Amino acid sequence: MAVRKILCCCISGLGSSFIVEMNVKKVLKILGKQGISVEHAGIQDAMPGSADLFICSSDVYSECCKAGDTIPLDKLADLAELKEKLTAYFENHQ
Repeated sequence: MAVRKILCCCISGLGSSFIVEMNVKKVLKILGKQGISVEHAGIQDAMPGSADLFICSSDVYSECCKAGDTIPLDKLADLAELKEKLTAYFENHQ
């Protein structure tokens, strides 16, 4: 299944998820991925069908993964970690 929407989640949906959203957009551009919308939200918005892929911090992974495919991040601002995990995801799911 093609990824059309990525939802970046944190507990409140304000600070860290917004930073991850901006970084995801940067990494998608580096990877040459187009046509993927990226949004941020609180963990309460991570529901099945609300996105094709969820990205969150490791501390909320157990909640977020209930919604669908989820990439947990150990360091939210680490572009290298994000790029590595997104690259692996796309290689295994496309």
